[in-house]
Amino acid sequence: QQWHRSHRLQITQPLKMSPINTALIFLVFGAFMCQSSDAQYGGGFGCECTNPWLGQIFSEHQGDPANTCYGPAKFCYVDCRSDCRDCRPAKGRGRCWSKLACRPDIAAKEIGTGI
Repeated sequence: QQWHRSHRLQITQPLKMSPINTALIFLVFGAFMCQSSDAQYGGGFGCECTNPWLGQIFSEHQGDPANTCYGPAKFCYVDCRSDCRDCRPAKGRGRCWSKLACRPDIAAKEIGTGI
């Protein structure tokens, strides 16, 4: 069994795409870029603590701001679209954290809704 040059894949014409396919590719790419792993500042969701495990009996304590804000790390989980300027992705998919959210007096001033 010998490999012959005639079996090589040759592309002689440029790839042609319809305008609809091109638009779909840009739409998907744009959606991907908006969902980057880094939280984007200024999503209009305020800067407030949330609990991603709310209602899950055995895990709820892990995200309870009463535990996380007053623990050694002094942070809480926030919506990844939050306005906290220190919003960062947390370990695990779809969770973010902030230290500012534990300090509503500072968080409100940071996003311009406070005094």
